[in-house]
Amino acid sequence: MMDVLMSWISTLYAVLAVAPFITFVLLWFLVFYFLRDKKMTTRLTMDVTTFFLLGSVSLMWNQLFHTNFGFWMIALILLIAFGIIGGYQTHLKGKTDLLKVGRVVWRISFLGLSTLYILLFLVHIGKNYIFST
Repeated sequence: MMDVLMSWISTLYAVLAVAPFITFVLLWFLVFYFLRDKKMTTRLTMDVTTFFLLGSVSLMWNQLFHTNFGFWMIALILLIAFGIIGGYQTHLKGKTDLLKVGRVVWRISFLGLSTLYILLFLVHIGKNYIFST
């Protein structure tokens, strides 16, 4: 029973992570149907899509550079960004709001991972086109 559930969750994640921008659009309309608030819908959809971008970008990185370090590299960059932004917030305000720092890092990672996804996608297409001719 547990194996079936894990297999189903894994398959669902793989399907949604294959095309995170399609997932973003589908989720946006689904969430907007319930919330009716564009700003909150966009933020929530960005947060969820970032989760799928993590897997997608790390997999494309691993395939392009023949490594298994993609996910860990992204995690390291996110931790460094968390430390830098948290340190900056502590310097400015004298204390750190971990939830706020985490939210900022997560939303910045959406932008960074989206850009990296597009870039890696284009590199993969170019690489396959060049080596197939």
